[in-house]
Amino acid sequence: MKKNLNYLPKQYKKNNKLKINHSYLIEQFSDYKKILKNIEKVIKKGDYTQGKEVNKFEKNLAKRTGAKFVISVGNGTDALFLALKALGIGKNDEVITTPFTFIATIGAIVTAGAKPVFVDIKDDYNIDEKKNSACYYKKNQSNCASTLGGQTLRTE
Repeated sequence: MKKNLNYLPKQYKKNNKLKINHSYLIEQFSDYKKILKNIEKVIKKGDYTQGKEVNKFEKNLAKRTGAKFVISVGNGTDALFLALKALGIGKNDEVITTPFTFIATIGAIVTAGAKPVFVDIKDDYNIDEKKNSACYYKKNQSNCASTLGGQTLRTE
């Protein structure tokens, strides 16, 4: 199986080919038979939501991460929304983010009642921290960074 590559500026300069991979599903589900076997067990029990498997998952994740509490959710949009609400983000608040992100980032901000404030990206496709710093003022309550494409965001 050919490994998927992310677009990197240095790669592009070498071969003038633009490779952007926004999905790692092939690697993520490379052991799909084991995954399907576990899904089959859950289906046979009819224990789809808030059941034994969810409890096991949350306890295991808490143990592995050292977290006191873990709440699993159905998707990343819900996770972002709940994180914003846990921080007290709501009406009349502004959240700094980049427009170069998946729609869920902006959707979660708006659903929380806040207004997204867009900051441009740098050549590595991450939010430009210099422009980001200039956006902080009283209404900005949070910064929702997006690392679309797998490029690590460097924060200091």
